[in-house]
Amino acid sequence: MKVEETELSENEISCIKKAVKDRQPIDFFCYTLTPDQKIRFQKILAIFLEECNQMYLYNYLTYCLFELLDNGSKANAKRIFFQEHHLDINNEDDYKNGMKTFKETLLENTLHYQEKLKAGELRVHLLLTANDVISVTVSNNTKITDSEYARIQDKINKTKVYNSIAEAVSDIDQTEGSGLGIITVLVMLKKLGLDANNLKFDTTENETVATIEIPKDTIEEI
Repeated sequence: MKVEETELSENEISCIKKAVKDRQPIDFFCYTLTPDQKIRFQKILAIFLEECNQMYLYNYLTYCLFELLDNGSKANAKRIFFQEHHLDINNEDDYKNGMKTFKETLLENTLHYQEKLKAGELRVHLLLTANDVISVTVSNNTKITDSEYARIQDKINKTKVYNSIAEAVSDIDQTEGSGLGIITVLVMLKKLGLDANNLKFDTTENETVATIEIPKDTIEEI
């Protein structure tokens, strides 16, 4: 089933519950993670987890979900930014120069980028499934660059030795901003008894996909 960008109706709530019962995926999309979108995603996640009898995951997964959705939306906006500033996102020098002003430009021109994302159909998708695992998948329809992927993998590898955010603060790649997003997601997963292997990134020619998988043997029976 597909949940559109509208306030959840009673029918949509019923559809989410039925999807969990029938072990069907729940699909929702947005362009940018606005405060209203956050409320919508929270409701969807809460209904999903409640139907799975796994509400104890809610606080952890809400944070992880917001980080991944925000990362996906920013990744799409980054492509627009680089095109508008005539920079090659695959060129390391252009990338470093662009990232010096990207975050500030995005914050100062929020409405501009919202319109551009919609016009270009650059979306961020959430896919929730509950089968042998509880799976939270966030994808955006732009391809990650080799250097971006390498930075993500570097953070994942380093976080394997971190047990708290404080341990990671002094070891952050400032190219992407604070760099705490993915690190904090991984620390949250550790608090659930999971590790970096439960967060996977993949890419195709058309999209970038991040998936959190919580195996059935680590949670209560669905």
